[in-house]
Amino acid sequence: MGRRIGLANMERLMESLSRELQLNQSTLVGHKVRVKASGGGETVLTADDSGCICLFDTAGASQFTLPAPAAGLEFTFVSTILATSDHVITVNTANTDGFLGGVVSTSTTAAKADSFFADTDGSNDFITLDGATLGGSPGTRIHVVAIDGENWAVDGQVACVGSSTATPFGDAQL
Repeated sequence: MGRRIGLANMERLMESLSRELQLNQSTLVGHKVRVKASGGGETVLTADDSGCICLFDTAGASQFTLPAPAAGLEFTFVSTILATSDHVITVNTANTDGFLGGVVSTSTTAAKADSFFADTDGSNDFITLDGATLGGSPGTRIHVVAIDGENWAVDGQVACVGSSTATPFGDAQL
């Protein structure tokens, strides 16, 4: 007959598990995505924050700094309020890490839409949302996934205000 183990021992064994679990089309119930609000100022993300929804939840200047890229890390940034100062997403190591990909940009006040892409060499280190032509209106959503040890793949929808739109990607804060 098999040996019985108590709940405490089962928990300890599960917590020390250091390999992948294959769930084969299982459904996880009760799983919630973590939400991290900026509250203004700079928020430095870590690899442990991967999977978080990061909120630009204050109109004033806010910045999220990504951790060093490692394949599979991912973050989603959402504006919940109109930016009155720059809302910034930046890489951990300028001039080494960078963004690849792009966003669709639409004006909420004029019939204007465009799409913008980071430099194809991955040299852009900043995404700046200004609450006007660069985006940052409520509903702006930017998703980044680390695809290797240097690059973050970017996609998203940027809500702008005004009669023109411009690229939010830059080598420095725009």
